Amino acid sequence: MAAPLVSIVIPCYNQGRYLGEAIESARRQTHEAVEVIVVDDGSTDDTARVAAAHPGVRYLHQRNAGTAAARNRGLAGSGGEFLLFLDADDRLLPDAVARGVDYLARHPDAAFVTGHVRLIHADGTPDVVPTQEHEAAGYAALLRWNYIWTPGVVLYRGAVLDSVGGFDPAAAGSADFDVNIRIARRQAIACHHHVILEYRQHEANMTRDPAHMLRSAVSVRRREKRYARGAGLGAAWRIGMRAVQADFGARLIDRIKGDLVRGRRWRAVQGLLCLTRHHPAGLGAMAAPGEWPKLVARRWRATAR
Repeated sequence: MAAPLVSIVIPCYNQGRYLGEAIESARRQTHEAVEVIVVDDGSTDDTARVAAAHPGVRYLHQRNAGTAAARNRGLAGSGGEFLLFLDADDRLLPDAVARGVDYLARHPDAAFVTGHVRLIHADGTPDVVPTQEHEAAGYAALLRWNYIWTPGVVLYRGAVLDSVGGFDPAAAGSADFDVNIRIARRQAIACHHHVILEYRQHEANMTRDPAHMLRSAVSVRRREKRYARGAGLGAAWRIGMRAVQADFGARLIDRIKGDLVRGRRWRAVQGLLCLTRHHPAGLGAMAAPGEWPKLVARRWRATAR
């Protein structure tokens, strides 16, 4: 039997400096039937030139509309039975697609299968394989914690993505979690626990903006609340909500403090408004009496330089 076609969609917004490595990692898959689609989300760098330098790669362009919209554009233009969405700054290991296709062939009930990541530095040199232990993959597990590091570790059945309407642009930075939780609510999902992707750490990572991530993560989980309760998983939902609020909330609080020290009042106010709406308990940490003398001292040192 012919190998099933797998579409690897690479959305790219001003990541031309890394895009070539992502494309090459997609083209070097051991699975023989792969199509590579680059979706340029209105980039102003050399993304188009980099994509054109790789024969056989399909290049689609759209006005800047966000990563979720770019993934949907790639989904609409794909022909694969299976799909993988690779961020333009990451790299697949050669057997990533083969492992996913093999697993889904042996588990026809699974809507998608995930794997694990290895961290790499901005220059592509290897870092470590972080701990990625989690309970059996499924809806309850995702409610408690988003153990899926990045879309590139997920191999989807194309029919499943079509059935849920693809990625929701309104979910912003949590659009990948949103589509995964909507699928997991309906069907079985799985993890094969093999390292299949190199996740690049650099300053431009979307997760570096804690306000953006707190807002999107909390909003998506609030929408999921009624489904979790209906499934008798209210406790799991609460654990997950507290986890993202504590994680991104702590990062946002730290940034607000830094903004106050450096005199970035407007961004500090915006951060406080985000905290009020999406993690009100975090305001207690900001208002703690012991915090303000520290901030005043840091502000004095900053202005004295």
